[in-house]
Amino acid sequence: MNPGTWKLGDDPLDDRPTFLAHALAMSLRYGVGPWPEDAYRLPDDPPRRDHEPFITSVVMDGIQSHHFGIEPDNNAVIEIADLISRLVTGDPAREDLLRLHDRLGTVSALGIADDLVDQIRRRRLPRNRIGEVGRHLAEHGTRRGAVKIGIVLLGVCGDERDRELLLLLGTLEELTLYAVVALQRTQPDRQRAAYELARRVRDWGRIHAVERLKGCDDPQIKAWLLRDGFRNGIMNEYLAHLAATTGDLYSALLEPDIDDTLLDGAADILAALALGGPAEDMGDYADAVPAMHRFADLLADRQATLDRLHAVLRILAFLRGSDDDSPWPPDMIAQLRRRYEELTTQPRWNDLVLGCLADPHHVDFSHAMWAADELRLQVVEQIIARLKIDPLDEFAWHHAIRLATAEEAEQLSHLAERLLPLADLANGPEDSHDIGEEYGPDRALESIVGGLEAFPGIGLALIDVALRNRVTRIRRAALAALTTWPASAVPDEARHWMRQAASVEPHEETRTEMIDFLRR
Repeated sequence: MNPGTWKLGDDPLDDRPTFLAHALAMSLRYGVGPWPEDAYRLPDDPPRRDHEPFITSVVMDGIQSHHFGIEPDNNAVIEIADLISRLVTGDPAREDLLRLHDRLGTVSALGIADDLVDQIRRRRLPRNRIGEVGRHLAEHGTRRGAVKIGIVLLGVCGDERDRELLLLLGTLEELTLYAVVALQRTQPDRQRAAYELARRVRDWGRIHAVERLKGCDDPQIKAWLLRDGFRNGIMNEYLAHLAATTGDLYSALLEPDIDDTLLDGAADILAALALGGPAEDMGDYADAVPAMHRFADLLADRQATLDRLHAVLRILAFLRGSDDDSPWPPDMIAQLRRRYEELTTQPRWNDLVLGCLADPHHVDFSHAMWAADELRLQVVEQIIARLKIDPLDEFAWHHAIRLATAEEAEQLSHLAERLLPLADLANGPEDSHDIGEEYGPDRALESIVGGLEAFPGIGLALIDVALRNRVTRIRRAALAALTTWPASAVPDEARHWMRQAASVEPHEETRTEMIDFLRR
């Protein structure tokens, strides 16, 4: 057969909906992206059971690729390479294509992609036919593994004509990692292609796409990185360092006219670098010290906002926590620390926070609570007003009990007894984690019980319920409170509750600690 006429045809692979049809429908409904959450329910998603913890494969791909490494599946690689070889070295047999598609639906694309590409190159298979197979799987695939590997094959043997197909499929976060790699391998403007896809996604897809912009020299892309490109629905810490370095944050902040979007981007980037986490942080940023000084300069005559205050407080916490391993001289850190401490004493910040907390319905109430906690403002009364309209606000319970005096802690305990469904929360014990919306009341209980260590004898009714809760961590919070209290503050009835809890505790370490408590 003439190689130029080798075609797989346009017949569907099976009667299930294709990923391409789903992406087209979402594009018509929502535009270029990012799309809302319902768009990411994919054609081959299994039914989800109520109350069952569920981690999507896109999340697993993100976690594996960034934290645990990728476990290769060598047997699957050889088997799939053999299936591809058989398909492209003979007449385009439909049964071979179906066999390949179905086999790809059973493997982790992340575990085979790189080694499969090596196998294909080593076997010197015809590029045009590999591209045809990749395009067919991408357009007609009904299983995510098959579509992912189709995109991988397009990255190896496709060309610039595949741009729109890759951008469309890549807008599905499940496929972004594969699509952005393919775009960079096939498009002459590889930076712009990755940038275009990055703007269409917001979670792990945004992280995967923006990581491919490291070292980018396009002024428009660099400006976008500093203002919005680092933002994602997972953790800004993944991309903050890349944005600060590739975007040249410090130089941008030295410009005479700093717009609010740049200042707010700088605030969030510096806050993420100060917090640290899964990627490079402030200690890895060469311009960190001058950038922190310049940010403080710029705040002097700019409007006070919660996001800017958040950055100031994060940076101050970082400076206070710097130790002997810091890459900067101690006197340099001390100077910066004094500067940010003085900055936080400005009355405008307190006025801002208290203004937000005066309205229990305020959209930024939770954000302001965190700032109030950091500034040690007395706002328990305002938080109680919030709890009366939203008793399941776990963050409100958390901040209230930690800001409370003993008298206020007593008041909060009685409030929790009145507002939380305590009878329903004595629902264990199980060796359980609190994943899912249905655990909202459990988390609210944990938030207040977790702060009772500081208040001996207060909240006994809550501790009784917590010892019988289904979530292991909540039972441990009750145990920690009773263990911390002096013996004189632990009544006999509390020891009775502990004996009952220990007799049915399913978590071995927790049961051992309960028994140790009873032996004191």
